Amino acid sequence: MLLYIIIQNNGVTLIDSGKGIHSKYIRKALVELGKTPEDVHLFLATHGHEDHIEGSNIFKNAKKFIHSNDNNLIDSHELSQFSNDLEDFEVIKEFEYDLVGYHTPGSVVFYHRPSKVVFTGDFLCFFGDPLSKDGLVSKGDDLRNEWVKYLRDGGVSTEQLDHFLGGLKKINQFDSSVMCTGHGGVLVGNIKEFISELIDVGVQNSKRVSDC
Repeated sequence: MLLYIIIQNNGVTLIDSGKGIHSKYIRKALVELGKTPEDVHLFLATHGHEDHIEGSNIFKNAKKFIHSNDNNLIDSHELSQFSNDLEDFEVIKEFEYDLVGYHTPGSVVFYHRPSKVVFTGDFLCFFGDPLSKDGLVSKGDDLRNEWVKYLRDGGVSTEQLDHFLGGLKKINQFDSSVMCTGHGGVLVGNIKEFISELIDVGVQNSKRVSDC
């Protein structure tokens, strides 16, 4: 899975954290950036699966946030570290967010206004796919095409399709230039066009189902 470090004058924000076993790699990455876990002041979880929150235990000075819909995915000891108040000023002064559900009931997408980056977590990502031939951070046309094909071929179940489309529309409300996914690649450029194409394909699938 992927996690993201945002360094600003007022401290470090982390989006997702990997599992506990990944903590040593987070420490190393922070040190290479001239920071330590103590410098992380804000931790945002896109959802409550362990590969996205377990590693957050090392951030003793951070305010940590998760959507309340995912509280039941976290054991009571870990849950005590988190706030469900995503309207907290520490969050909304830099970020917009929206509940998209689908992957988990509390799956949230975050949009970092200063950088125009949207963080989709596992709602929209590339599980098990090889990285784009253009690299980890790229336009990733091959990855985009695979997602369009996956959706066109019925990869999202009929029962979940309307819910999924609703999440895509929420992502498309943001003026994103970069899409940071939960697994398998970061897409750069034409994000709204990509999401719009997925919406169009999903709507066509939904109409076909309705006509049957």
